[in-house]
Amino acid sequence: MQMLNKGDKIAIVAPSGFIESESLQNGLNWFKRQGLEVVFMQNVFARYRYMGGSDEQRAADINQAFAGEDIKAIFCARGGAGAVKVLDKLDYELIKKNPKPIFGLSDSTALQNAVYAKTGNVSYTGFLPIYDFKTPDLDEVTAHSLLNVFNLAKQTVQEGTYLRGGKARGIMVGGCLSVLCSLCGSAYFPDLQNKILLLEDVGEKTYRLENMLTQLKYQKNFSKIKGIVFGKFTKCPEADEGDGTVEEIISDFVNDLNVPVISDFPYGHIHGRYVLPIGKEVILDADKVQLEF
Repeated sequence: MQMLNKGDKIAIVAPSGFIESESLQNGLNWFKRQGLEVVFMQNVFARYRYMGGSDEQRAADINQAFAGEDIKAIFCARGGAGAVKVLDKLDYELIKKNPKPIFGLSDSTALQNAVYAKTGNVSYTGFLPIYDFKTPDLDEVTAHSLLNVFNLAKQTVQEGTYLRGGKARGIMVGGCLSVLCSLCGSAYFPDLQNKILLLEDVGEKTYRLENMLTQLKYQKNFSKIKGIVFGKFTKCPEADEGDGTVEEIISDFVNDLNVPVISDFPYGHIHGRYVLPIGKEVILDADKVQLEF
């Protein structure tokens, strides 16, 4: 990624849920204050059922954004669902020849990890113009982290809970756990060798989280990961009392792992989250409960 400067053009796409123009206004105002020029892709306000247009329309917009030589970055407007359905319609040769960062969160996990797996393209997870601008002002932590990404500034965050000690350097992949698991067994799932896994989720029962974590453990090269950063698991209750809390599920999962692991990192479906790279090297120091990126 190159530094985003005033006057640069950024593309808005809707690979997941459909969007309405008024819901974007606060985000557009913020982009304008940063001196960025927003370009809407052709189908961005289309709708097909719960999605931002048909699979073909949404994929065409993503391909168009990558093809645009004057487009410096791509922003997914919102989360929801549906991004996984466009993956077989993207032009990965085009994307590989025209790398540019995809910004998103939640359902964007499918797009970001798939594009990385197929092309090595770097994305950033932790920001959505609609989700983050339900009020006129962007959360201060998120704004500061996002602007640091724009400026290619190093970020060091010392926050979270120690689970397994050690220090590791590796490419970060992951994001929303349930969305990442939707890629399992496909050509769009990233190779886990030498990777640092980033995981969070929202609105899932804890027994489902346990099933999904187990599914990840069964993926090729899981035994060769370098570390895990668990973000926040928001509104993830026990289905029945005694099923196990999020903390208990995670503790059981990492019990036999010999890599550095931290939890409660400020990332996920929360305010005050950091914007983190997908497909780029990070340094995890679990002894200090610290992440550098």
